[in-house]
Amino acid sequence: MHLSSDVRPVDSFFQKTGNALPASPGVYAFWWIATKSELMSANRHIVLKGPRGQAVDVEYRDWWPNELAYPCLYVGKTTNIKKRFALHIKRKCPGRLHPPSSDNRKAKPRTSSCQLRFGIEHIFPRELDPLSVIMRNVGFSYTTEFLDNAVAERFFTEDRLVGCWRPWFNIDSER
Repeated sequence: MHLSSDVRPVDSFFQKTGNALPASPGVYAFWWIATKSELMSANRHIVLKGPRGQAVDVEYRDWWPNELAYPCLYVGKTTNIKKRFALHIKRKCPGRLHPPSSDNRKAKPRTSSCQLRFGIEHIFPRELDPLSVIMRNVGFSYTTEFLDNAVAERFFTEDRLVGCWRPWFNIDSER
């Protein structure tokens, strides 16, 4: 599996008729392919709901393994790579989908499936055109190579990669 080495810019997957991805099950990742310094100068705090509804401040840090070519933003698994990619990006929705928060509290996501778009909007709260940030600075990779016991293998692969690559937008709080 070459998920970390087969990274292409998000905009390279789009064609006039939609996105050029397979409608197959797989595991995927979004990557920050611009300069790391730009990412590290973004808003790196998010306040999540923790146990008993108490606020928990999380700081996004430079904790990615050195062997990665790019910082990983999100890892996921899906039954349809093409559809899941589109749900993350929400390309047909211009402007911001989530209001910026002055106190870094996690806004209510527009959907439960747009983690990448939400994350970009959170870390760049003053950005009026988050889609342009995604198209310029975010890469995507995926694998559909799960032949034997595919459901279990996708499950364990996603968990392993989240643990190893430490993507910012996968962080959630225990409740």
